This record gives sequence, structure tokens and C-alpha cells, in this order.
Amino acid sequence: MKLWTNEPSKQEAEALITEYFQLLQNGKLNEANDMIGGAYDDWLDAIFVVWEDHYLIHEIPKDSSFEGKEWLNDLTWLKDLTIKPEMEWINDSYVWADFIYRGEPSGYVGEFSIQKTDDGYTVRREMFKMA
Repeated sequence: MKLWTNEPSKQEAEALITEYFQLLQNGKLNEANDMIGGAYDDWLDAIFVVWEDHYLIHEIPKDSSFEGKEWLNDLTWLKDLTIKPEMEWINDSYVWADFIYRGEPSGYVGEFSIQKTDDGYTVRREMFKMA
């Protein structure tokens, strides 16, 4: 997890979130999760919900269940997931990154927060949700 000794600037936090989404686009789920941890232990559930609400609108997979893991075994669908370059800050400690899927805004955001820990400051994923 990226750690700063001083509170990161908005630009530093946004750069980290952008890098995080680049890892997701390239199917590097573990690296992304290691870079920015989550507020909840729901990482794979969060990715599955993004798949359901983005990929399944456009495609019909052989198995759309969580247990079937088609969403996890073939991560090429993530290539179509990006975020808007401009992020929205709330109270200087929460930031929303708007999802874009296949070139269109999806109505989803990634909500992140800046958190103070015993060792410094970090960015944490709060949730992926409909805005």
C-alpha cells in the first residue's frame, strides 16, 4: 500500500487512483488491491458487481454467476473500464472517480478516502457504487 509521511495533495491522491485504474484495466487485480486497500473485505465482490453492471449490459456470457468465475478467469472486459480524468472531492478527504465503460459514462463511481494511520497517510477504496 502506498504510504506518505505527510498528507498527500489532491494531485498525488488522484495520480495514485489513476494508476490503480490502469492496473485494473490491465487485469492486475492483486496489484491494484495491494496499491489501494479497501475499507471492507469485499474486493472480489466489488469487481463482480462492476462486471455485472457494466459488461453484462453489453454481452451474454456462458456463466454469469459469481461461482462460475467467468468474470475473473477472463479479465479482458476490464480493458473497457476507465475513469474520467477529473475527480470530484468531498470535504477534502473523499474523492469520487467516475467510471467510463466502452467510452460512455456509466453512472458508477469509485469512492476513495485519504486515511491517517499510525505510519502515515494512505488512500483507501471505500466502495464502487452508483452515483
